[in-house]
Amino acid sequence: MLEPLEMSDVTRRSGPVVLVPAYNAGSTVGDVVAGILAKGLPVLVVDDGSSDDTGDKAQAAGATVLRHPQNRGKGAAIQTGFAYAQKLGASALLTMDADGQHDTAELENLLAAHKKQPDALIIGVRSFDPQVMPRRSRIGNRISTYWISLFAKRRHHDTQSGFRIYPQRLFSLPLRTRRFDTETEILLWAAKLHIPLVEIPIATIYHGEHRSHFRNWEDTLRVIRLVICSPLWRVDPEAGAMPHGMTEAL
Repeated sequence: MLEPLEMSDVTRRSGPVVLVPAYNAGSTVGDVVAGILAKGLPVLVVDDGSSDDTGDKAQAAGATVLRHPQNRGKGAAIQTGFAYAQKLGASALLTMDADGQHDTAELENLLAAHKKQPDALIIGVRSFDPQVMPRRSRIGNRISTYWISLFAKRRHHDTQSGFRIYPQRLFSLPLRTRRFDTETEILLWAAKLHIPLVEIPIATIYHGEHRSHFRNWEDTLRVIRLVICSPLWRVDPEAGAMPHGMTEAL
């Protein structure tokens, strides 16, 4: 379980807030935070048990920083962000990666889509051009995207993109996962709840030595297993028929 958030020093906000989940990203997180702040958006960095100076660099750049005492996974960081945004009164949670892969210039396009459809899940879709995206990333993404689209019964084009805007309705999901598969679980919930999906083409920056914490085959298999075995396929939120352990806080 995540510890309760201390909100005594937090000013409530009605607009979107940006979450940057970060793990050992001390060399890049400061620039990411600075780029977001330059757009006039508040930034929360969840330092997921880093062993380097990630939290210090993010704080020095101007972000609000919440720290996990040990590494819990990207999904746990997202859930901490949801809890923060909910207590803040934010209208949406925008997520960006801490490695500099997402161009802050694209923020305006995603926010424009959110303004047009505030109840939609907005996802930035990357180019799958072989000259742009590494081969291992393309293969893993294609496989997981196929299975997610099949079971969610709607077409997705980039299920592994971390550049997203989550509407307020998704803040209280009874999520069962804690790592990279959390982003997939949220997609399944969004489809089940008939939350509109909007995909926006984005530019993506792959640095020469880009290293993702996503383990292509292991995490892709984890995603497929989640999709096939998910209890969500026995859930009818509109009829109130939720399996044991799933709340109706939606």
